[in-house]
Amino acid sequence: MVAKHIKSLLYDHDCVIIPEFGGLITRYVSAKINPVKHSFAPPSKKIAFNEKLVLNDGLLISTIAYQNNISKEEAQQLVTSFVQQAKTTLHAENRFELQEIGVFRYNPEHKLEFEYVEGENLLDASFGLPELVARPVRVEEPAVLRTLIKERQQEHAKEKQPLRKRLKRAYNVAAGLALAGLTGSALYFLSLQADYNLSSLNPIMLVNASYTSSNTGDITRYASGYVPVTGEERVATYAAILPQEATAVVLEQQQPALEEQTFLTADSASASLVFMPEEQQNEEVKEEVVVPVKEVKPAEPVLTINEKSGRSYIIIGGYSTTENAAVRRDAARTAGHDSKMLTPGPNSKLYRVSVADFATADEAKAVLNNYKKSFGETIWVLNY
Repeated sequence: MVAKHIKSLLYDHDCVIIPEFGGLITRYVSAKINPVKHSFAPPSKKIAFNEKLVLNDGLLISTIAYQNNISKEEAQQLVTSFVQQAKTTLHAENRFELQEIGVFRYNPEHKLEFEYVEGENLLDASFGLPELVARPVRVEEPAVLRTLIKERQQEHAKEKQPLRKRLKRAYNVAAGLALAGLTGSALYFLSLQADYNLSSLNPIMLVNASYTSSNTGDITRYASGYVPVTGEERVATYAAILPQEATAVVLEQQQPALEEQTFLTADSASASLVFMPEEQQNEEVKEEVVVPVKEVKPAEPVLTINEKSGRSYIIIGGYSTTENAAVRRDAARTAGHDSKMLTPGPNSKLYRVSVADFATADEAKAVLNNYKKSFGETIWVLNY
């Protein structure tokens, strides 16, 4: 059971420490080509072992306790039993296999060595990518070769057209351009003549003109029985209906009213321009003085702790490289946490990533359970 949890932790962490036994460290391996097998392998992780990393960082024990819903004391007992069994097997058989990870042996100097066994790809970015095998091109494919040769021959035939065909094509293009130019020039010169209308060339206009000329003769004729009224009869009829004296009186009464209205309109316009308060006329326009405001740049956040600060940090993971730790730190800061990266101390080689820091360890432990909801049971407090 412990071996299964160790393998699952190697997917997400660069270092998994087995207390009192050693630490398994992963490193990135780029994609590679096998010239013998003609295969392409995706990027992956390789695992190495360091028997000096025996200090318990709480990662393995906390994971086992959380996944199996047991206490940390029981999880620690399981890990201790696993380590004792591994050491007993090594002393008896000089070989201990960690399933799907690697094999441990003692060398002649009685130092523990580790041999990685390639199995599942532990790199999350390459999950599900198989090893691709390139099939060599076979010469025994005449159908494909005939098709390629035929296409190339057609391309060469198009490129090497006879000179007569090319001249004929150029002649047709030049003749079309010349005909279009002559037509345009003829229309232009016809438009310059004053007594010639280009619209007469439109057949629809000719039909409309003939139809209009045939129907305009009956428009000016009077109906049968109509007698036109002369001008003298029209004046006499108006004089009988409205006498001239009444018309003159009405015009004289309306004239003063029109003049008064015009005069008032002009006076009101001039009054709006002339009568202005003296205070407003003498008021001076004061220019506003713009005071430049100095921009205050916000203080840049502290992202890396390079020396001991005496504060307590809530650690969410440890990484063997600066790049992996920086990626984890930036992801936590994007989620809204004050995440920082702690450089390795004198007895450590891991870059640790925190999500919060406090003045004392008691303050950090008081809020530790709140962060476990987001980062799991493997987080712990470090006095740095």
